[in-house]
Amino acid sequence: MVCLDVLPSGSESVVDREDRILVQLAGRPPANKSWPEQAKSMSRVLDEVAPLVDFEPGKHQRGQYPFMHAGFTHGGGSEEPHNTKAGSDDHQLARSRILAHEGIQRAAGFQSSATSVNAPRLFGHLDQVVEDAGAHNPLLKKPFLRSVFPMATFNFGPQALTVPHRDSKNVPFGWCAVTALGDFDYMKGGHLIIWELKLIIEFPPGSTILLPSALLTHSNTPIQDGETRQSFTQWCSGDLVRWHAYGQCTEKALNREDPQLKKRLDEELDGRWKESVKFFSKRKELQDDLRRMRARCAVGHGPDSMVD
Repeated sequence: MVCLDVLPSGSESVVDREDRILVQLAGRPPANKSWPEQAKSMSRVLDEVAPLVDFEPGKHQRGQYPFMHAGFTHGGGSEEPHNTKAGSDDHQLARSRILAHEGIQRAAGFQSSATSVNAPRLFGHLDQVVEDAGAHNPLLKKPFLRSVFPMATFNFGPQALTVPHRDSKNVPFGWCAVTALGDFDYMKGGHLIIWELKLIIEFPPGSTILLPSALLTHSNTPIQDGETRQSFTQWCSGDLVRWHAYGQCTEKALNREDPQLKKRLDEELDGRWKESVKFFSKRKELQDDLRRMRARCAVGHGPDSMVD
């Protein structure tokens, strides 16, 4: 069992047999004494705006708790990437208050920075996908300027605990960044279970974990009566990445307009998906990957924008 709270650097890696970093226990922003109070403030703002939110269905594949999206994605039969539903005026007000919250913004920046320094190849690819999507449609809005991720999801309480699942909408080789929030004893509950890896991880409020949530089955253990738990995640749609790989076109549209090109791209994509494990950096290659990523990424997205 790993406890994020006691790691000297606040970060620890879970690697495969080839020494690739598959899961990153990112911990908390370094040298930030105010972080515990900011984590409590993040939890409070979710509680405060909850009455305004037009919640998505409370019961879903991940569990039985309400949630709200922000940002842009692809899929669901759409031809183009699109922003999340605006919702009612109250819903938009709630989303704006959450996205403007200082602690939420710092957590988003930390999630992105932790991705950049622990998965530079993945970060660089997501950065390009998101940048090209924004150039294609300037109306697309990321939830946070200082983050590479195009989507954020806020999971509300009182007990946002997931059942065993995989996040099928996430890009298969991509990380989902998860920050736990709430008021609970993390030594007694709220642990993250990663089933294929046979890991049970203590997950304190205010801490962040990065994992390939589309590949690994994961869930949470229950918390105690009277306790509360929420979470905040950032991620990227697999359909958005595939749309980018098809030359900013859906599979259906490309097949209709240029079936020969689609056939060729499918053959290339089949090879790429099989080799997608290469997006996960090996620890011995991490510094070289990081230097290459820093050289090509947009200013303000890279690790030099590390929060705190």
